[in-house]
Amino acid sequence: MIAQHMMALFWGVCLMTLGWMTYAEASVPENLEKSIDELKAYYIRNDPELYNAHPVFLRVLNNLKNKFEQESEQNLLMSIIMDTYSRIFTRMQNESLDEATKDRLAHVQQHLKKLQENYFPGKSAELKTYAETLWAIKEDDPIVQSKALFEFKRVYREATQLKNKDRRRRQAKSIRPKASGGRSPSRS
Repeated sequence: MIAQHMMALFWGVCLMTLGWMTYAEASVPENLEKSIDELKAYYIRNDPELYNAHPVFLRVLNNLKNKFEQESEQNLLMSIIMDTYSRIFTRMQNESLDEATKDRLAHVQQHLKKLQENYFPGKSAELKTYAETLWAIKEDDPIVQSKALFEFKRVYREATQLKNKDRRRRQAKSIRPKASGGRSPSRS
């Protein structure tokens, strides 16, 4: 019984991945697709860990679409994903001894950089800068810890206000479609 569930899960993940690959391939330039296929042939070996149903980026992509309604939130997360890919490809390029592989990785990086420049102009780049600044904070620094305690009440109040504002926005959004469908019985 468990084996059947695992097999069903495996095929479900395969089909989902195939769907994502089909969607992604539709917008990948042919020369980039060729470089990626050649890199996959060079790097990917028949490793069972690759097919363990624990994707690295696809889970984040699903969450991106399902949990974040605001385009700025989606852009920020996509920007972080793109930066992560860039760091991975840079490391692979620096560690590779094969010049052709380095060239292919540089080609992929060029496309990635162009996508980042075109996809994330304006405020999402600014949001990303703020996020990077926050991630760079040294949690083990006693001065940072003291300042964090000193500032926490104000930050907490601001977060509460944002949460309440977002709740009111969601409530107004859910009421609007009902109101536009007709008059309420109390107003007739």
